[in-house]
Amino acid sequence: MPTLYVIVPILFVMAVAVYTDLRYRLIYDWLTLPGIAYFLIAHAVLRPEDWLAHLLGVVVLGGLSLGMAVISNGQLGGGDIKLLAVVGAALGWQAGLFAMVLAYLLAGVIMLPVWLASRLSRKVTLDREIPLAPFIAGGTGLLLVMVIYY
Repeated sequence: MPTLYVIVPILFVMAVAVYTDLRYRLIYDWLTLPGIAYFLIAHAVLRPEDWLAHLLGVVVLGGLSLGMAVISNGQLGGGDIKLLAVVGAALGWQAGLFAMVLAYLLAGVIMLPVWLASRLSRKVTLDREIPLAPFIAGGTGLLLVMVIYY
């Protein structure tokens, strides 16, 4: 179960990432890289028995995201990759993968109808780039709520 040293910082990182991604279409390294370092150090000091799962979270979520970015020809940005690595560092590889799946499900559920409506109306054009940070934050938040309350 996540504790306050995980919940408060991950919510802060997600809130700033959502703001900067929506406003500037960027998720800054000054946010994600210290976030990864913080969670790895915090878990190493406070729960050393689980530290490897969190290091694997960075590698697995960051690696999967990097693979998706390569396959999609850059549709997934570097900030999104590092933000998912932060999620892996905070939650571990298993919970991080679940948060990632929830994020993409949220993105699909919300963006598919928007995309269909824009295609059918032909009046509204949809940007090629869709900010992913709100969906990553939503998936992570949804996972935290599920873990805390169930």
